[in-house]
Amino acid sequence: MSTVTPPDGTVIDYDRYGDGPAVIFIGGATAYRATDEGTTQTARRLAAEGYTTVDYDRRGRGRSGDTQPWALDREVEDVAGLIKMADGTAALCTNSSGAGIALAAATAGAGVIVLVLHEPPFFAGQSFAAHLTVLRSLLAGGKNDEAMRYNLTSVIGLPADVDDQMARAPGWAAMTVVAPDQGLRPDRDARDQRRPRLAAPLGPVTVPAIVCSGDQTFPGMPEAADAVAAGQSL
Repeated sequence: MSTVTPPDGTVIDYDRYGDGPAVIFIGGATAYRATDEGTTQTARRLAAEGYTTVDYDRRGRGRSGDTQPWALDREVEDVAGLIKMADGTAALCTNSSGAGIALAAATAGAGVIVLVLHEPPFFAGQSFAAHLTVLRSLLAGGKNDEAMRYNLTSVIGLPADVDDQMARAPGWAAMTVVAPDQGLRPDRDARDQRRPRLAAPLGPVTVPAIVCSGDQTFPGMPEAADAVAAGQSL
């Protein structure tokens, strides 16, 4: 087990592989090492190609600690600590809401040299205030399963039968357990703070970056990727 401790004292747990230029993987809303073997395998494969790779649990998930209240700046400090551990510079490879942390880190002088943003969940001109109210109410009542289903169907826009299929998967319980801490609420807060224009609150991104999406993905993700690229002048 390897850890870094950012200024607020939260212990952030990570795995490090290989030796070379550093790449840090930042997961999405409910992803952490116990639920995301794919990222761990990718980190190992990339390490075999001559890179230092870092696969970590974001605060409030897996083996990492948590300190309330959550703030995006604290997650940026976590990444900055990992970059410092990796000799001071790193590329950030992200999925979903991990993109918000990476963009903030890139504009905070944390030593970010390259960005790879897969399906950043920023939808220009949309407000999630009403959805936030519902999610907070469900989470406050301990209704993690219902909150996750609401997030998938009402926020992301998946058909109702898809969330039933996902709920039958072996990893569903591991996803819902992180919902009240860092899985849903803070990610929604961070996204909502950055509407409708990403560039204004984040500042210019001056490092090389790739913004991408899959060809079979959630509704609106390709358009969101295009909007992020255009809004950030990447």
